Amino acid sequence: MKTFVRFARYAVITACFAASAAPTQTFKIEKGQYVPFDATTTVSLACPDPAAAKWLQAHYKEWYGDYAPKVTTGPSFVVPPENSEGYAAIVDETGVKISANTLAGTRWASYTLRQLAIAKRGTFKTEGYILPKLTIEDCPHLAFRAVHLCWFPEVRPQQMERAIRLAALLKFNYAIIEPWGMYKSEKHPWWSWPQANLTKSEVKRLVALGKDIGITLIPQINCYGHASASRGCTIKHSALDIHPEYAPLYEPDGWCWCLSNPETQRVLRELIAEMHEDFGNPPYFHIGCDEAFGAQSCPACVKTPHGELALKHFNGLSAFLKTRGARAMMWHDMLLEKSDPRWAGFIKFGRKEASSILAGLSKDIIICDWQYWDKTKDKDGKDWPTMTYFADKGFSVAGCPWMNYKAMMPMAKHLVKINGFGFIETTWHRLRGKDWENMYKLGAYAAWGSPVSHDVSFQRSLRLVGNDMKVTDYLDTGYLNNQVPPAWWAN
Repeated sequence: MKTFVRFARYAVITACFAASAAPTQTFKIEKGQYVPFDATTTVSLACPDPAAAKWLQAHYKEWYGDYAPKVTTGPSFVVPPENSEGYAAIVDETGVKISANTLAGTRWASYTLRQLAIAKRGTFKTEGYILPKLTIEDCPHLAFRAVHLCWFPEVRPQQMERAIRLAALLKFNYAIIEPWGMYKSEKHPWWSWPQANLTKSEVKRLVALGKDIGITLIPQINCYGHASASRGCTIKHSALDIHPEYAPLYEPDGWCWCLSNPETQRVLRELIAEMHEDFGNPPYFHIGCDEAFGAQSCPACVKTPHGELALKHFNGLSAFLKTRGARAMMWHDMLLEKSDPRWAGFIKFGRKEASSILAGLSKDIIICDWQYWDKTKDKDGKDWPTMTYFADKGFSVAGCPWMNYKAMMPMAKHLVKINGFGFIETTWHRLRGKDWENMYKLGAYAAWGSPVSHDVSFQRSLRLVGNDMKVTDYLDTGYLNNQVPPAWWAN
């Protein structure tokens, strides 16, 4: 019996949204009807990129070993969605057929099928795999789909790699990496914590991994607020706690960079250039600039009006990145006046000069509007007014939720409606446990444009990633390092 099933985002995505059209969905599965997916199976791939078939065969060998299906090239059996990442697939008794426009589409098709494949039943060890009989046509409704990952000193490198791999498996195509004092700069080694483990070699390894699995890594440096590279609630400072001699580069309390100091501008540009190069010169670089509370507390900075100083700083960094072939991304909150009644109930921290700063801000800058509440409308019933405001001003705007799960899909749909730049799922210090599952799973639903479902488990997707990494350490399994806090056993 054939039934129509809406699968989870990380299993099968079946929506292709356009700003002016309703989503189209094609996903049919013959419930309980499985066919072999092993060395006896032929996968016919139709893709104009000759690298796609080689990529698919190599990864089948990696994932399935001796039971890897054989990949051949064939004619397109269906025109996939008009989207560079679109794909279509058919699984039946004759084998597997995939049509894709690009290598990216081929990847997404392979990830969909991989999450649906299960081991053959009735054996002691795996002796091949089986797939449900199905038909899919699929494409994303947002081209830029990112997760924002924080590399804290407490985060194991293995956890960060798992987070990157899992994001790709769930069809995110960008990951913004914010190293909280963990990037080991050779130009300015004092800038990070002594135990910094995000070395040049590690960065380049992860960048190469991302390129292979379909996710581009974007570096971030907090270039205004959060200059301590630590959470404000800790009062830690990755530089000044150990190297107080660099105090002139920061405001007196260290939370913000001292923007009037030309040495600050030199250091930030050198750090940006170094990190951008290590990350393979990606097309974007995140400069942070959120929560610049207490800025201009130093006697040098107060000599210049805040708006003038901030605007020169933002535009200067944007222009510098443009010379490197990249666009700057920045958080939105300092660009909205906190006392403006239009933004009541939405996140905004800017001063009275906020609107004048925005008026002079370079349109090359992508504004990342982070809204962490389930509230989606203002008092007049307008959807996501802050995002609409930036878009109406001519800016590329990305919507950025956190754990406001009910708001994720409405936010993504609104971004499509206003021709927004993309979707960034932030994770901050909650990349663990059920929070990790919900942020990734529901964020991925929204970013791609799939209705929420739970037909395939998150834990199996995470386990596939661990299998790819060949993890052997207990701490690198599951979504928590420990089942119970180690301190519980201390007494």
